[in-house]
Amino acid sequence: MAVDRVRGGARSGQRDFSAEQFGPGENEEASQRVGPFADLSRLLRELGTDPTEVMAGFDTDVLGSPENRGPFVAMGRLLHQCAVKTGCQHFGLLVGQRTRLSHLGLPGQLARYSPTLGVAIRTFAVYQHLNSQGMATFLLEKDGVATLGSVVYQKGAEHVEQIYDFNVATMVGIMRELCGARWRPERVLFSHSEPTDDRPYRRAFQAPCRFNAERTALVFPASVLDHRLASADPEQLRILEAQADARDDFGLVFRLRRSLRILLLAQNVSGDQVARLLLMHRRTLNRRLMAEGTTFQRLLDEVRFEAACQLLDTARIPITEIAATLGYAETSAFSRAFRRWSGVTPIQRRRRFAAPRRGNGCDLT
Repeated sequence: MAVDRVRGGARSGQRDFSAEQFGPGENEEASQRVGPFADLSRLLRELGTDPTEVMAGFDTDVLGSPENRGPFVAMGRLLHQCAVKTGCQHFGLLVGQRTRLSHLGLPGQLARYSPTLGVAIRTFAVYQHLNSQGMATFLLEKDGVATLGSVVYQKGAEHVEQIYDFNVATMVGIMRELCGARWRPERVLFSHSEPTDDRPYRRAFQAPCRFNAERTALVFPASVLDHRLASADPEQLRILEAQADARDDFGLVFRLRRSLRILLLAQNVSGDQVARLLLMHRRTLNRRLMAEGTTFQRLLDEVRFEAACQLLDTARIPITEIAATLGYAETSAFSRAFRRWSGVTPIQRRRRFAAPRRGNGCDLT
């Protein structure tokens, strides 16, 4: 089952990054809470890099308060810039390893006070937008196996391999806080190419790591989701849920794009299914989208195109598998659609943008 009640929202009056601080880009409207990046300067120093060199032209005061927000795409560029300056290509992984529930604001506290691990993860997924409006958390369950990960759905997102490394490391940290420090997944999937040295990944997760996968996620027995949490507090959970619900002020297009990206993972995308998820009739959904100047199919194409570009650019996944992942029964249909969207074929896109095999360059884990 895919978990996503597709809510959205941002607090007003918070300090924002300017969109120009890391160069021009489009679709900067999705924001990222900076709480998980609070330790960034210290990590840079530990790697022998002066933070001021990495963040030249960047308002470092923004990182001073965990509730500040900045453009989601700017955070991706920042992780990439840190990786380049330190020579550590798994920099996002290192940031995620330092992230704790206390860094994750309301979603983190909601997880802490939930009665079971399964409820904690599902609740965190519902309110993930309070931390990041550019990526969503998902939990899939099938045949006794749970898959927990994230998907970037922000249009025009950059350096998603760093974002995915950061997020999957954050997820394993959450699992260990809630289940005990010795918890480990059965395996970890990465939707980017294999590094020349995968030892930092194996050390971080204490589990087999598979690269060039269709998603980035932790895989573990679904029975773990029944684990009861010692930190459970029903009254605190009720209070925090009310606070989180009060921040739900994002519009239909945002919620629809987010839910479509989740449903693609579950191979369950249809107008009727999405309408049910959004608690409205299909005709009502179509009418409201028309009023927004768009259509269900147009948004689905946008989400498929963004997902396809991520997989083509960062991983060496066969195009037949990418087509199937995006819900196409025939690779030829996917190729025609991709050419219609971009003017080039998937093969041409891959030749032009595919990333080389990734190196590491540092051994701090």
